[in-house]
Amino acid sequence: MAWYPGATKMELQPESDAQEAIQPTQFIMHSIAAPWTPRRTYEYWRDSTNLESHFAIGYDGSIAQFIGTQTRADANYLANRRPDGTGAVSVETAANTQNSDAWTAEQIEELIKLGVWLHERHGLPLRICRTASDPGYGYHRLHPDWSMGGTACPGAARIVQFHEVVFPGIVARANGEPNPDNGSEENDVPNTLGRYDATDRPLAPGAWKTLDVEGIDLLTGARAYTAAVLLTLRAPAGGTVQGRFYHLRRDGTRWTSGVVERLTTAGDSFPDFAHAGSIRPEEKLRFEVAYWPADKADTTPLTITTSRARGLYWK
Repeated sequence: MAWYPGATKMELQPESDAQEAIQPTQFIMHSIAAPWTPRRTYEYWRDSTNLESHFAIGYDGSIAQFIGTQTRADANYLANRRPDGTGAVSVETAANTQNSDAWTAEQIEELIKLGVWLHERHGLPLRICRTASDPGYGYHRLHPDWSMGGTACPGAARIVQFHEVVFPGIVARANGEPNPDNGSEENDVPNTLGRYDATDRPLAPGAWKTLDVEGIDLLTGARAYTAAVLLTLRAPAGGTVQGRFYHLRRDGTRWTSGVVERLTTAGDSFPDFAHAGSIRPEEKLRFEVAYWPADKADTTPLTITTSRARGLYWK
């Protein structure tokens, strides 16, 4: 089993010795909906539940590890350990009781350090998990298979921070570069992508449609980016919403990212889609979305009520 040298070791027993081995391929970030220190989180895992995470981070950036990263921890539902032996490393972070506050600067710093160590120690690829089993980095809400019955964890504010600060910081530091949010050279200072549209937009089933969020070109003139599209929509439960980013070239051809799928739920649904990568300055970054109802005979469009595009990019 592997122990992170930057954390205080608080080994949980019998779980640490009794639970199955995993090959770590993912890092999933959580909020615990309590303003707890790592010691208090350890006591909760030890005394009150048969669940646990690998790590916990307090508001002040203090960090503890409870189980080695090559041993299963039960915080991620189907990602705890898959049939092929791969599994996710999990971290719980102190939060208010509604999981509505942002990570502190100290928490962000520790998440970045831990994310870099997992890349170096276990070879996690520097990308956001495209599917529930895809190796990389993510947060609890990102894929339905990571929770029982759905979750908002780690909260909306922290999801934005993941896309805008935490994950770009992991990538930058792992590559020996300044953090994107405090670059030391002018061309290392990122620009902010921030767009919002509250126009109701119908999306007919079975066809891809380029999303207009204050225009269809989300970026031009960039060389690298990390971007997320966050939607609010109304559709019957059980449908599938697919999203993907693409780079439109001058000659009309395009490069397309992998497809990410989200399920619709009763009432409003809140799917989010993320991608990070390099891009040529002459290419245009766009996002397209498709809808597949649970009932194949249903031809009723869903309604996108709010569209947001958030991220950072470098010129």
